[in-house]
Amino acid sequence: MDTKPQNYYTAEEIAEMLKVTTESVRRWIRNGKLKSIKLSGKFIRISRDDLDEFIKSMRGVANNG
Repeated sequence: MDTKPQNYYTAEEIAEMLKVTTESVRRWIRNGKLKSIKLSGKFIRISRDDLDEFIKSMRGVANNG
């Protein structure tokens, strides 16, 4: 069994991890707050690095205001 962490996630996986709705994740992407990679059609993926950066930036917002 491979226990290595994933490098890319779907919007649904991010929503589950952060305990928010999928629409919130999609809104963050549309507003440029969360970077994503667009695949064919409507498919998107978010890298682990971009997720980590987003979380750090949101912590800064929560701590500052």
